[in-house]
Amino acid sequence: MKKELVLIISGFIIGLGVILISQFYKDNKSEKILTINELFTIYDQNIQDIKNNMEMITESNEDFDWWILKDFNIEDKDYETSLNSLVADVRMAYLEYTDEEQMYTNSNPIRKYREKEYITKKQLEKLNLDMKEEMLSGNINRFNKYSTLLISKDEELRNIFLNQTEKITKMKQLSIFTNTNSTYSELLFKKIIEVSYVKDISEFLIKEYNRLKYLEN
Repeated sequence: MKKELVLIISGFIIGLGVILISQFYKDNKSEKILTINELFTIYDQNIQDIKNNMEMITESNEDFDWWILKDFNIEDKDYETSLNSLVADVRMAYLEYTDEEQMYTNSNPIRKYREKEYITKKQLEKLNLDMKEEMLSGNINRFNKYSTLLISKDEELRNIFLNQTEKITKMKQLSIFTNTNSTYSELLFKKIIEVSYVKDISEFLIKEYNRLKYLEN
């Protein structure tokens, strides 16, 4: 009887050990991501385009680059204020995308994997959670406020402005952004899409800046 009990206990311990080892293997099974990370070149180009666009139309002060639109003084002060507010939002988004010292809590969590060769299942699960949290509370949400602001008394200008900002707020409704169990390549693609939308806003600012400067002159 005692021998049978020992065998049962031994079998249970062995079985538990197999389960634990199997789970450990699953959690730490690695996916090669080095080739996928080549897509960061697209991300980097979008970041550089944002920088080039903003430097073209803004001036800086002692504290901030891209502080306000340079030599920009239009009759519609509400719209001028709205465009300068958009300048500030693009600046803050850019700072989070390029923040090497991670001054911003949990900003751009996928960035730390760009030089990695592998990602484990457990790391991928955490990255999914971190990017979901970032989407709920981070960078893109600063563009939500415009739907409740005056922007301009001119209905046409207001619509032009909102048509642009709403593109980035509606981006979160795309199926790729609602999926909370994404592959690494899908997560990186999400980030590239997000940065490209901010680049589009910087291009919108150039368009409005040049159009209104021409009208005023």
